[in-house]
Amino acid sequence: MNQAQYLANSVAAFRDWLAQRLCGQPISFAVPGAVAYPDLPSALATYRWPRRARNGLPNPHLSLPHVHPVVPRLAAHSSLATNEAVLQTIQRQMRTAYAAGPTSANQLSGAVAAVLYWGGVYTKRGNLGWLSANQANLLVILQTVVNDHARGSDTSAVTNLRFNSGMTKVYSLLIDGFIIYDSRVAAALAWLAKRWWTIDCGQPALTLPSLLRFACLPANGAMARYRNPDLALFPLLAVNPYEHYTWNVRTNWLLADSLRVAGNSNLFGSLREVEAALFQMGDRVI
Repeated sequence: MNQAQYLANSVAAFRDWLAQRLCGQPISFAVPGAVAYPDLPSALATYRWPRRARNGLPNPHLSLPHVHPVVPRLAAHSSLATNEAVLQTIQRQMRTAYAAGPTSANQLSGAVAAVLYWGGVYTKRGNLGWLSANQANLLVILQTVVNDHARGSDTSAVTNLRFNSGMTKVYSLLIDGFIIYDSRVAAALAWLAKRWWTIDCGQPALTLPSLLRFACLPANGAMARYRNPDLALFPLLAVNPYEHYTWNVRTNWLLADSLRVAGNSNLFGSLREVEAALFQMGDRVI
């Protein structure tokens, strides 16, 4: 499915509703135990990351030959602007190394390690281990996905695609218009879609169109149970890189077009700001 095919019919109607929310129309988000947000701009205003302080990565890290970008220490609960400064530094090294090719392999893997570390997903048995094992082929792996994405389809034809909560962060810096689709962003979109369909449209929940049944991802630890507003509506992705990729791409299209439709009345300066508002809202949706 391409962008024009996805952004049609019921998805277009939801996009128009979401565009109004980007202009400050209310969402009246309130669930037990969660921060209440009357609108999406109020969610953006509360953005804070990380929950625990992040030191700049040592170089080399755990004896791997990465060349890490020099980034400042991130205090716990840093602002969006502070996080953006860190991500822009990582992005510059990642894109420069990617464009330079094989001669900058250590700089490329260092930038990938840095964004995984920033996102709190640089785990020894997960992304760290994978990066260590695939450092020699990392450029080709990333090129394959970037070129596949350029086809404009919401399905990936990449063999043995690796796509998880870590790689969505990597591609958000490498590919223009690519958001981080993690458990919090997915949960927020699912909540908004259900609210629009059942309250604004007055339709039964179980008739929500399939193209708006955003796949939800399990969170780590105690928050896992709070990141899906309706298990009967929204599929739970444990390990399914192809489905994760599909919903990431669809969400890229939806949010970018919502910004376009919102026009000059839009209260968000970038796709990253929309993602940040959803990230805050999606911490707990039930």
